[in-house]
Amino acid sequence: MSSRMSAIGVFVFLFHVIVFGLGPAAQAQEVKIGIVQPLSGIPVIVDFGESYLQGNKLAVKEYNARGGYKGKPVQLVIYDDEGNPKRAVEVFTRLLTQDKVNVIIGTTNSGNVLAVMHLNQQYKIPLMAGPSIATPITKKFADQPKNYVFRCSMVEEFQVNALLDWATKKTRSIGLLHSTTGYGLFAKGEILKGLEARKVPPVVVESSNPGITDFTPQLLKFKEKNIEIILTFAEEWDIQFKNLVKIGYNPIMAGNWGMSSGKLRDIVGDDLLKNAVMGQALDLNEPKARAWDEKMRKEYGNKYHWPVIASFGYDAANLVLKALDMAGPNPDEIRDALERIDNFDAVTTGVPKKPYAKDDHECVDQKDVFLGIWEKGKVVRLKQ
Repeated sequence: MSSRMSAIGVFVFLFHVIVFGLGPAAQAQEVKIGIVQPLSGIPVIVDFGESYLQGNKLAVKEYNARGGYKGKPVQLVIYDDEGNPKRAVEVFTRLLTQDKVNVIIGTTNSGNVLAVMHLNQQYKIPLMAGPSIATPITKKFADQPKNYVFRCSMVEEFQVNALLDWATKKTRSIGLLHSTTGYGLFAKGEILKGLEARKVPPVVVESSNPGITDFTPQLLKFKEKNIEIILTFAEEWDIQFKNLVKIGYNPIMAGNWGMSSGKLRDIVGDDLLKNAVMGQALDLNEPKARAWDEKMRKEYGNKYHWPVIASFGYDAANLVLKALDMAGPNPDEIRDALERIDNFDAVTTGVPKKPYAKDDHECVDQKDVFLGIWEKGKVVRLKQ
């Protein structure tokens, strides 16, 4: 009797497996994270993308080493958008319609993100934008029932405000140098608006075209007016610092977080960067940040040279993975879980315990952004 009942039990079990499949604990759904970054093209843009990707990869590697999602490793599907909006649309569409990813992380160019994020909204697949910084990114769909666009990165408005608050308290002798790229013109508008609000008009405003090889004519105009602080939002900082030496001029050069790249330090050296001030959200004087920085150096060696970008990438991936653990692989539920995350243990100094809310999809707020300086080969918080 008992053997007959056992046989019947086995039959019933096999019937359920064939008809209904194994339960969720036995067959975890494959989880795929799409990542899009510029991995070829303009070197400074590639530097952003590769550094953010390094942080993404280490976070996922550690997660999979702990067992992954219900015993299965999370897969990364990585595409190069070449810094081109048209290419970005192509690869985002592929990730959403063919690769069937659960979430997407990327990309560097704000113009690319603005060109593609309607696709995430349309397909209801969360986008963790980064390291793009244009202020409007997370606000585009804020009025819809569900906003699928999040960001873990610096925000242009926040770093500009931090720079202007500091600069206008220090002096009225302020000049602006900006490029004529889309980003440079956007930054110019934000800075002029901010200076006007603070009632400190710029004494000199100069521009540069992409690919410029000599800033001497522009810098001489700042020198003629004895400008104390140059707000530099032209990306060729290495050329600017070298040209300053050539003309014997030593102003404070204050700009965006791009000035914290280790590649810039390798090119111009510590001495020329002693008067550089930049937007920042990672303080390598803090023990947690230092320990993580050492871990990254062991993982990537001399290919790792931009801590703040990589730390945002690391936190971005960990936020996605935490939401996955909270809600499972359903993209809509991952989106909801991102808003609920609390007590998050970030590496990036500025990222708070509760990064997001229903009406706030930025992982940092104005109060979390500070200014950084180069000190003994690393970027630390400027004491004010």
